[in-house]
Amino acid sequence: MAPATYVLKELDEDAFLADVKAAKAAVGEATEADARHLQGLVRATQVLVYGGHVLLFLGTAQVWSFTAAMTCILAATMIGIARCMKWTIIGHHVSHGGYDKLQRSNPECLDPQYKRGVFAVGYRRVLDWMDWMLLEAWDAEHNKMHHYFLSEDKDPDLVEQNFALLHDLPIPQALKYASMFLWVVTWKFSYYSPNTFKELQFARKGSWLSQNWPAGTKRTDPVTIFQFIENPVKALLRGAVTEVIFWPVFFLMWLWVITPMIVMVCLPACTPLLLSAAGAWPFATAPATAAWRAIGTAVLAELLTNAHSFVIIACNHAGADLYRYETSCKAYSAEWFCRCAHSSANFECGNDFIDSMYGWLNYQIEHHMFPDMTPLQYRKLQPLMKSVCKKHGVLYVQQNALPRTWAMFRVAVGDGKMIRCTALIPPRADAIKKADASPVKVDETLIGA
Repeated sequence: MAPATYVLKELDEDAFLADVKAAKAAVGEATEADARHLQGLVRATQVLVYGGHVLLFLGTAQVWSFTAAMTCILAATMIGIARCMKWTIIGHHVSHGGYDKLQRSNPECLDPQYKRGVFAVGYRRVLDWMDWMLLEAWDAEHNKMHHYFLSEDKDPDLVEQNFALLHDLPIPQALKYASMFLWVVTWKFSYYSPNTFKELQFARKGSWLSQNWPAGTKRTDPVTIFQFIENPVKALLRGAVTEVIFWPVFFLMWLWVITPMIVMVCLPACTPLLLSAAGAWPFATAPATAAWRAIGTAVLAELLTNAHSFVIIACNHAGADLYRYETSCKAYSAEWFCRCAHSSANFECGNDFIDSMYGWLNYQIEHHMFPDMTPLQYRKLQPLMKSVCKKHGVLYVQQNALPRTWAMFRVAVGDGKMIRCTALIPPRADAIKKADASPVKVDETLIGA
């Protein structure tokens, strides 16, 4: 199907831009209230993490029963929610620089680690945000590529492109839908971690992986754990010796990145074994049995946090009612702001419980328009921006996450297609660039030399 040319031909760009900027100005700068709010969110994750691990210990140490099983499930749920919040709320907004201005204007109101380029970088990964992805890798993939090439071919999170292989598989549609649930519960480890690591290598000058990237593999092709098996086999059959070597090297480099997270997931299982070895295990349950329960509970926590994060993240920019573009555009132009709305979906919003369960990703439109704001600022901006979009005839999608996830599933399996267009607004010299424009400059304080 040929793409539509321009769908907002009647938009008054200057008036729209003026209203967007006025809405942001009305929100104002971040204040001490934003700092206290962040501190409250941090404390909430700490309560969930520590409380969850206490329950994990109690559930695995006692004689197995319905109560013990429910204790383990509650523990896994608390740990999983905390892990999601640490990523989507705290790590996300800090890594976008949401608190940087506040750190400069009022440094005493926030601990110094809540600053872009400091939070979770280096040894602080263990202290601030331990997950399958490096903060530096996520910054290269998400903050740069995804935000500045939203719903273009260069967007590494473009669902329709990343699942192109699934579209063409000669299997029943029911099996395609069933396969999506595997991604739901494993996606951070199986897809997002290796992909963010790939984008980090492309962003780093002199990276061995980027310099030796196989000619037969496009940069925009997604890399999953399955590619570490499939690609070297294909290369071997073609007699491409260098590619046969490349993929195991890539895998080992990525394995080094995720090893701390593997240790973290396995650590609870070591507690009963270590206590037993020290002669300090007073419970009737055998230490080995308790260890197996602990590792099962830790894995369950991972499956739950994967499912939670998938439902609130993967569907943000996918659906047959959202747009995909043939061109790139200038950041903070009228085209840019319109794309943020036409290619994003918000969820319900308005209070700390709902917003926290959504990881503050229910303000996706506003976040893409202004990535460096605090969670509380997005809550203030949302009704203003929704009104601006309605006034100017700009699409504003707001829907519960479950139907949005179904819309994403339909795009992933090929039953739904995003709306193709060249651009939303007829081009002006300062707005539209060619699709092969140079990538956005990456901040090397995060990605390294």
